[in-house]
Amino acid sequence: MSKEQRDSTASRLGYASRGLPSPALLVAVIALVAALGGTALALPGKNSVKANDIANNAVKGKAIATGAIKPADLDLIKVDGEAGPLPTASVPATNLGGPSVKVTVPETGLVAIYARGTGEIDGGNQNALAQVHLFEPKLLPNAPRILEFNASDPQLRITTPGTGNVDGTASLTRGGWIVFPAEKGTYTFTLFYSVAGGGTGTFTNTGIWAGVVG
Repeated sequence: MSKEQRDSTASRLGYASRGLPSPALLVAVIALVAALGGTALALPGKNSVKANDIANNAVKGKAIATGAIKPADLDLIKVDGEAGPLPTASVPATNLGGPSVKVTVPETGLVAIYARGTGEIDGGNQNALAQVHLFEPKLLPNAPRILEFNASDPQLRITTPGTGNVDGTASLTRGGWIVFPAEKGTYTFTLFYSVAGGGTGTFTNTGIWAGVVG
């Protein structure tokens, strides 16, 4: 092959006759490297995508597969229950073993309590009562009454919000949450039990729900 033919072939392949890249090829390579810089070459993750690899608003909702993003498990309401029977003839409110729940208030907010149970009172005078109290050593050390039972036949009672509603309600649609303020901290709520007017109170299927609001 003559020198003219070699030069012609090298020119078509982008090389100068002396075996060096031509100026046109060098410009093309530099442009390619510049185009890659800041995109694929900037990804620090290995077999993964890091947060700083993605520009703001670059990924739209329709590009994310269903179930690809999973929120943290939610545990908003704490629940506990006791099947019983839990009998007592104690006049002061007493702990018969729960139920009990613990909640943490991250900042000053509200605590909501819902409780229910079945109870009866046997013996005592005509005004005898079996009673359920809500106890929390820091917030409710006096264990106020929240449910009352006045018959020897088992009765269902559910907490009812409002001043003076210490007997609860038998209606599922009228029951509700008792809500009150609480400072930042951890609180343990427990159902206590008592009787008034003599006799023996027996409690079954008692339950308590507690949650933090705000």
